Formats: sequence, structure tokens, C-alpha cells
Amino acid sequence: MHFNYMHRFCLAAYRKKTALLVACGLSILILFGLEYSRLEENKISELMKEERDAQVVADALMKSINVKFIETANKINKDPNTPSKIVTELDITGLSKLEQPSRDDIARKRETEIVGKQFENLETEQQLGIPYVNLDTKNPYVPKKRIVHLDLKGAPPIIPYFKKLFPLIKTLGATGILLADDSKLEVIPLIQTFGHVEFALKHAEFVHIREVVGSPQALCPSRNSALDFIKEMVNQVMDLHPAAKFLHIGCDEVFQMGECDICRLEIHENLFLKHVKNVANIVHARYPHIRVIVWDDMLRHLSQQAMQDINLGNLVEPMVWVYAEDIYRFVQPNVWDKYAAVFKTAWAASAFKGAFGETLYVPNAKRHLENNLRWLDVMSTQALTFKHGLMGIVVTGWQRYDHFAVLCELLPAAVPSLALSLTTVSHGYFNSSLKEKFLTALSCPQQQNIVHNSPFINLDSDPFMWDKLSRCMFPGNSFFRVTNRLHNIETEATEYLDITKRQKGWMTAYNIRHNYSLPLRVEELTADLPRVYHGMISLARSAVDAMIDLFDNYTISEWIEQRIYPFIIELEQLQNQSIALKGVNRWPSRPLPPLKDLQRLGVAIN
Repeated sequence: MHFNYMHRFCLAAYRKKTALLVACGLSILILFGLEYSRLEENKISELMKEERDAQVVADALMKSINVKFIETANKINKDPNTPSKIVTELDITGLSKLEQPSRDDIARKRETEIVGKQFENLETEQQLGIPYVNLDTKNPYVPKKRIVHLDLKGAPPIIPYFKKLFPLIKTLGATGILLADDSKLEVIPLIQTFGHVEFALKHAEFVHIREVVGSPQALCPSRNSALDFIKEMVNQVMDLHPAAKFLHIGCDEVFQMGECDICRLEIHENLFLKHVKNVANIVHARYPHIRVIVWDDMLRHLSQQAMQDINLGNLVEPMVWVYAEDIYRFVQPNVWDKYAAVFKTAWAASAFKGAFGETLYVPNAKRHLENNLRWLDVMSTQALTFKHGLMGIVVTGWQRYDHFAVLCELLPAAVPSLALSLTTVSHGYFNSSLKEKFLTALSCPQQQNIVHNSPFINLDSDPFMWDKLSRCMFPGNSFFRVTNRLHNIETEATEYLDITKRQKGWMTAYNIRHNYSLPLRVEELTADLPRVYHGMISLARSAVDAMIDLFDNYTISEWIEQRIYPFIIELEQLQNQSIALKGVNRWPSRPLPPLKDLQRLGVAIN
């Protein structure tokens, strides 16, 4: 009987198995759903906490970075059509009417908005590629006088171009120039009175006043006829500048001194100081109100006592020039102390072009910016050591390294670099707060930076500022764009010639000398030659069009001859050589006859 009861019980349980399994499954699903709900609530809480943390960090970051320019926020505050109320909470009623996005979408969107607003409202120095210099932007040092130097050693722009340029540099903060004009800028004439007198000493009539007969670099300071020559130059220049308060007499880089029969009897130190004194006396004899300026490089290694013995501090003011980034490397602190003991005041000289390579055709604006930033740092310190402080800074722009050198960067191609450097020294710093002033002065279009999160300049990737400023309409902008084309075409032509004539083995100098190559390979190598050649021809014509309103024909022809013509000649020679190589259809057996000229190198050719 017990057996029958157990049997029936088990049979009933077996028949109810499916129902029990279903019940268990439902229980598990209910428990899992409750647990998942708790996890989701925790996740939402964590996301909201992360969002709050991200906002706090962003706010702290915005407050901690010392940048004045927050463009978008200022526009919002100034726009009368923009409501003054700033919404900080979600409009729940409005959201309820919209299709509800997922929680992950909301979190990602808010995180993107926080990061995006930081970059939209704030362009840091790192984004702009501005070199770091520890300047006080809240209390910046601004030089009293900010002079733009214009070098006219050949290739001077024509007068109408200067009439367009002078208002620009005045807008950018310049107080003077080294050229006569009517732009209400102070004029400081500069003449060379010791070294760099090649412009005159190269002529036969002035050979007798050279320090070295075979070189026109420097004049002999011991000859009365040399002093008469200087007096005539001073009078001619000052007659053209009757309102001038300063005269710069040069005296830098006197490479040949103490070499003639007379000068070799004197110590170089005394020879140099005596000549500077003589020139200063020539100026003051007729123009007693003029303050004489001299380049400082020849003074750096002279003793303090020697300068004080001739009372040099009452005769001239030194202009300390360094165009590299590290000022103290070239003018050490002890030199500054010496200058402060001898002179009541001094000048500084930086550069916006003509300092980093004799054959450059556009300046590296980033390097020149750092040079000027470093000068502001040095000047803020050294101004305290001089009795009358520092007079100011001259931002130089050399056109040639000397009278016989080829052209370096022409002035119109360097206007963006000049604007960057001049804006910097006129404000005591450079950062994104000066964006509008900088771009407006260069007549840049408003849509110049429409790309989202794109800085208005990027000196790291674009140190010549071709990418950002090519659409600006500053004086000489068309020539600035030509230099960009030259860079691209020059790079392509150089690479093509190198591959064709040196890397590949069918049109080398050896192949050309022996007229020995495979026509099929020559044909392959010259396939791109017409395209590269016509690109150069087109560039030359564009250069003429861009320069015709800036320079005379002499300068235009000189620049094209130096920059473009050599490529055209080399490409034409390559074309002629390829024709000669392809014109052969029978070739001698190897080995080829040795080159007879190798005999002078000790090579046996028999």
C-alpha cells in the first residue's frame, strides 16, 4: 500500500514537471529584472556624478589658464538679441514633448558639449604654436619706442607700396621707422660708417680709403680722406631729415680692422673706440641736438675702462642686437652690467626677417616671434639697471646679408611675420586676446577661421603662416602667395631632379658623359618632365604679375633669376640630355672607355 502511494505521488510530480519549470523560470526572470533595475539606477547616478565632476574640472581649468581671449562668450554677452538668462537646468516640460534619447546618448552628448565649449571659447598658446616665455601678461613690459627697420640695400620697394605699408605698421603699434616718409612715424636714419661700406668702397674712386686694398668691406679709420667721406654722407642724409632726433652710424661687423700700414700700429680696441668718437664728433659738430646710436657687437669684448676713458657714454647709445632665440647666449649678464655702467640708456634690436638664412624667401614667423618674446623678457629685467632705462626696440628686416649677397626675404613676403612681431612688442605679449587686432590689421576676411576648433594661426604646423593668412589682403599679399607656390614647386622639382639624376641609374652624370643608356628607361624617367617644367614657367609669369606693383624691373628680374631661373635651366638641360640618350640605337660593348680626365687623379686608363 505504501508503495502504491509513493508511486502515485511521483507520477503526479512527473506530470507537473513542465509547470514547475515554468514557475521557476519566471521567478528567476523577476529577480534578474529587479537586480538590473538597481544596476541601471546606479549607472545613471554615476554618469550624473561624472558629468558634475567634468563640469567642475572644466570650470577650474578655464579659471586657471591665464588667457584673456574668450571670443564666443564675449559675443554672447554683447549680442542684444541673445537672452541674458543663462540656463543651468534641464527644461523637463520641454523634454517630455520630445522623443526620449537613451541614457548613453545623453551622457555622450553632454561630455562632448563640455569639451567642445572649452575649445570653442578658448584658443590657448599651445594651440597657436606660440613659444613659451614667462611674461607677465597682466603687467606687460612695452618698449617706449618701437621702430621698424627697413633695409634698402638693393631691391627697395617702390614708393606707392610704402604708402600702403606705413599706415599698417602704425596700426600695429610702431612708433618709428628707418626711412623718410610722411606717415607721422618718427624717422631714424641709418648709415654705415666703418664696416659694411661695400656700396661705396667697391668703386674705383674710393679704393684709397679701404682698410684692405683688395676688399671693400671696411674703410680705414686712420685716413683723413675716410673721415671726409663720412662727413659728406652724414650731411647728405641729415639734409634729407631735418627733423630727425637720432642718427644711427652703424659700426657693426667690422671684419677687417687694423690691417693697413697705418692701423696695424694701434691696438684694435683703441682703433675702434677712436673711430666711433671721431664719427660722433663729426655729427655733433654740425647737429649738436642729434643723439647718435651705434650697433653694440664690437663693444661686447671691449673693457669698461677703455669705454669710460673716452667718455663713450656721452657720445653714443648702444643698440644691442640679437636675432636668435637665446639673447643671453650672445650678450651675457656681465656685458649688460658693463653697458649699464658706461651708458645711461640703450636700445634693443630684434628681427622679423633676414636673420635665419641668406637664401630664404619667406621668414619663419615662429622663430622671429620667439626672438621678440625673449627680448621683452630680457628688456623688462635689464631696463632696471640703466639710469634712464631702455629707449626701445628696433624690429629689423634685412634684405641682404651684405651688399654682395643674394636677396633673402623680400619685404612683402614678410609682412605677416612683421605684423606678428610688431603686435607682440606693442603689447608686451602675444596670445589669442590679440586675434581680432592682428587679423583686422592684415585685412583678413571674417570667414577666415570657419573650421570648427581651428585656431587663427598654428605656428607649429604652419610657421610661415601660408595656410592661415593667404586670403588676407595686406600690402603685398599676392607676392606672399607666390612664395607659397614657389615652396611647393621647388620641393617637387628638387625631388624630381634628385630621383632622375642621382637615385635612378639611367640618367646620371656617367650616363650623360658616355651617352649610354636604355631609351625605354629614359622615356620613363622624363614622363613628368613637361609637367614640372611648365609649372616653373607658370610660376615665373605669376611672380612678374605679383611683383610689378611692388618693385622695379631690376628687382623683379634679380629675384626670378635667383629663385626660379636655375630650375628652368636645369630642366631644359635634362630635356636635351634625354633627347640625346634616346637618339642612340647602337651602343659599344662594355667595358666603356675610361674617362681621360681621371689620369690627374692617379687612375690608370690603359
